[in-house]
Amino acid sequence: MQPAPARHTITCELEGKAYRGKYWIAGKIMTVATGLGGKSRQVGSEEPEALAKLLLAELARAGKA
Repeated sequence: MQPAPARHTITCELEGKAYRGKYWIAGKIMTVATGLGGKSRQVGSEEPEALAKLLLAELARAGKA
């Protein structure tokens, strides 16, 4: 059994409000999760933290952060 991927806290600011979530990478897939939802995307050449902030902002816009 493989160990669980390390989880990292991420924050972003959108329209003057701060949002917070956690992200982790399993294989080539990054998942960002908040208490209200989550999003996953394949990690490409982007920096992981930048991609995590982008996904967190998408969750915030959708009312899931």
